[in-house]
Amino acid sequence: MRAAIYCRVSTEGQEQDGTSLKTQMEACLQYCQTHKYDVVAQLSEAWSGLSMERPKLAELRELVRSESVDGVVVYSLDRFSRDPVHGVILMQELEKHGVVLEAASETVDNSEVGKLVFYIKGYAAKLDAERRRDATGRGKRAMLKNGKLPQGTGIGVYGYAWVKEYKKRLPIEAEARVVQRMFDMVGRGESCFGIARKLNEESIPTKAGKMWEARTVSRIVQNPAYCGLTYFGRTKSVSGKQVAVAEDQWVLLPDTTQPIISRETFDRAQAALAKSRELHPGKAQHEYLLSGVAYCGQCGRPLVGSCLSRRYRYYRCRGAFDTASKKRVCDARYIHADWLEEVVWDKVKGVLSHPELLLAEVRAQVEAGQEQVSTGELDREIASFKRKLKNYKAQERRLVSAFKLGFTPDVILDEMNQTKREKEADTVRLAALEQTKEDLARAADMEQQLKELCSRIVADLDNCTAQDKKDAYAFLDLKVTATPEGVDIKGYVQSKLITTGQTSAL
Repeated sequence: MRAAIYCRVSTEGQEQDGTSLKTQMEACLQYCQTHKYDVVAQLSEAWSGLSMERPKLAELRELVRSESVDGVVVYSLDRFSRDPVHGVILMQELEKHGVVLEAASETVDNSEVGKLVFYIKGYAAKLDAERRRDATGRGKRAMLKNGKLPQGTGIGVYGYAWVKEYKKRLPIEAEARVVQRMFDMVGRGESCFGIARKLNEESIPTKAGKMWEARTVSRIVQNPAYCGLTYFGRTKSVSGKQVAVAEDQWVLLPDTTQPIISRETFDRAQAALAKSRELHPGKAQHEYLLSGVAYCGQCGRPLVGSCLSRRYRYYRCRGAFDTASKKRVCDARYIHADWLEEVVWDKVKGVLSHPELLLAEVRAQVEAGQEQVSTGELDREIASFKRKLKNYKAQERRLVSAFKLGFTPDVILDEMNQTKREKEADTVRLAALEQTKEDLARAADMEQQLKELCSRIVADLDNCTAQDKKDAYAFLDLKVTATPEGVDIKGYVQSKLITTGQTSAL
């Protein structure tokens, strides 16, 4: 049997306990060897089991859909999914393509009753995760109130070990020496990129055992914890992303982190960084109108502006040059910026020269949805589906309770499958309605934006400013894929241009 192994931990901190990725992979490989399975893929990742948007899980599902595997081996079922609905979806996807699911540490029952038990286990795991998240939040607030630092399950700050019994950070000698060296190098005017490269050349790993990046070094040499100032709440999570918090909202926790460097060394490093920013502000010397719009036609990575001999502007693939930790991954050649920008603007001018066609398209979209919006029908439908989706949780709880009370498993499983299908259909319908509402609002805004854009630039397209052109590209939702030989322009503009024009780096 062709088998794919999938291993997962929720955080990199779990690498320290019995569910580490290495331990899971060893157990799964041993299981496959015992059963004489041919392992065709080994996939591991640190990601929440409550999410379906996992990169390695996506790779696994693609292998299943393409029928490149006959079986999936996991360490345990909760490594596969901790959400009951997601678990059922994944199980049905495997079943649809004739792929079996097996676990190295437990027996997987692929019968209908087994699927029901899997669902119930997932439901219990999800409830447990929600309870732990709530308890963790309350625990952190209580510790802050007592002047103690809430330490999560992550790997912590480089240079320190978290001593749980004292609730303090204490230096790790080897890492502390690296930190001191970083601050000294920055104080002497060396760049974070150069420091990262030197550390990688010397095979000094990060806290997570990975290679250094310039931004990682930059975060370390700007962290006041290294001179004994410990702040909590410098960032917060917004929609899954970490964003900075205003300094007046930080919480200072004294006597939490033993200093590795002096305050004078820290201040000297900050002054050197400030001076470097003044000399190298990071702002391009020349303007590149297609930044954020143009992508490499060879590998798909963004094209970035590059200036040679301080005069000649080019676009080059972001993957075509080394970083502190990675060698170049694309051999795409430089593209003359003047040529590429001229080609793109020429095509966009052709569209903007007939704004009445764009206005007609936008107007048609607006009129098509005006009746629904004006009568409130769309909002009522959205509210109705939101109420229905809330009720599904209560239905799931009732079915789980019925199973525990001894009701026939087959009947309950049928009910659960029907509930799941209805919930999925309603979720899709709600998403479509909300997207329709967004599209209508966007179309109405676009109509006004298009009128303003046209009144400003259409009368004299040959003399538009750089900002006018950028506004036009943003409005048209332009995506440009380019090589030195050809350009593909997509968005409201659809054109395929092949040219014999050649460019090369000087």
